[in-house]
Amino acid sequence: MTYLSSISATNLTIAVSTVLILSLFITCVRRYWRLRHIPGPFIASYTDLWAAISVWRGKYYHDTVTQWHAKYGPVVRAGPNRVSFADPNAIPDIYGTSLIYPKSDSYRPMEVMAKGDTMQSIITIRDEKRVTGIKRQIAGGFSQSQWLKQEDQMDATISALLAQLYKKPTGMDIPLRNWLSFWMFDTLASLAFSKTRGYLQAGVDTDKVFPSAAGRFKHWRTWALAPQLESLLLKNWFMQRAKTTSTPIAELAIERVQDRTAEEKNATGRDLLARYLAASQAAPDVIGMKDVIALTITTIHAGSESTAVIAAMALSMVLGSKNSELFRKLEKEILDAYLPVGENGAIAFKDVEHLPYLDAVVRETLRWSVNPNVNSRTVNTPGGVTICDTFIPEGTDVMVSSHDIKNCTWMFGADASVYNPERWMHIDEQKRRDMERSAMGFSWGRRICMGQHLARILIKKLLASLIIAFEIEPIKAGETGKWDGNTIGFNLQTV
Repeated sequence: MTYLSSISATNLTIAVSTVLILSLFITCVRRYWRLRHIPGPFIASYTDLWAAISVWRGKYYHDTVTQWHAKYGPVVRAGPNRVSFADPNAIPDIYGTSLIYPKSDSYRPMEVMAKGDTMQSIITIRDEKRVTGIKRQIAGGFSQSQWLKQEDQMDATISALLAQLYKKPTGMDIPLRNWLSFWMFDTLASLAFSKTRGYLQAGVDTDKVFPSAAGRFKHWRTWALAPQLESLLLKNWFMQRAKTTSTPIAELAIERVQDRTAEEKNATGRDLLARYLAASQAAPDVIGMKDVIALTITTIHAGSESTAVIAAMALSMVLGSKNSELFRKLEKEILDAYLPVGENGAIAFKDVEHLPYLDAVVRETLRWSVNPNVNSRTVNTPGGVTICDTFIPEGTDVMVSSHDIKNCTWMFGADASVYNPERWMHIDEQKRRDMERSAMGFSWGRRICMGQHLARILIKKLLASLIIAFEIEPIKAGETGKWDGNTIGFNLQTV
């Protein structure tokens, strides 16, 4: 009997092992088979883990994808269920409005936790019907005309920035990237809540918000290729109940919403939070109080970090040692326009909106601000679709390689790899639209960044105000002389 039991146990072990091995084999074959017609690294057809590990070691995923495109061509299998395109013609198919594909799971790590609760923002929501409902209620509040009703608040923070820079000794090297972060955060706080956080006045990050803002994007980049693992490790049942605190930005948003709802009415009635609350009152089933908090977090978080980076990048690119003549052209256009300067030192947007070279600098800088994250969508069309003559099965994640498209010569010219604002000048409107779509500075299509108008307003006003107020010279960043928005310093001489 013992002998028979031993045989039975052995047979059972063999049977279970065989089933597991066969299941694993079938799973691997199925993973490979559905996208077998698309070239790419062999290991990428089975797992994202090895690519995720390279990101954890400090390599940007878009650099890896660019290497794959150089080896395998314009259409690459970039994961077990992900296809990357290096062709601008794929953009309207993937991000357009005719066939609407939801954002993929790669956006899940961007969701924040506030007091143990996971909160979805307009950026991370993957239910397209819900996105439509929310945008219908708040989109009007993001128009250029609506933002310009608050231009005096923008002028106030630009004035505060200039005042701080005026105090610096002549010839002192200034880490302008830091000051632009203070300016942008105070500006968004003023536009959102009608009060600043006082970063410009203090000249320091008084409550450690900035590491939180940058850290959220870094967290997204780190876990975008392993969203299920991120949820398992960091957003599980235990973590949600154990983590009763929130990030500094989430705490700020919750505090401001609670303060506002406790007041009888808003003193001005024109700030962004007032518009969010009005939308919530008009359609509480679409925008609940949790959504108001999430929208507020997104406004501060995404807006402050990205706009400050783009403004600093614009200065660093046109001031670089190889591009100093570009800055002189920009400086000449602004100074020769004899723009009226307000009492607070700020320049009105109406006076700089249509300056051609300034506009070209902003557009070219946006072209260079490549999104390092996985901007993929999930094909949900029954039976699949064809993108750039390549069949894509239903359920596949698709994306474009922003770096490859930025360097597309048939779209941007033979010098596509060079920073050159003049490529945006003296072209017809259709070509301009095609280039702007391919640049994807604010993404494109249905999920285009809602804050794009505000960002353009602020960047143009800021650059003009700085150039009129100061003679600006760059300081080399280290021995390499590399120019970038994070390390570049400036020497400002008062005009």
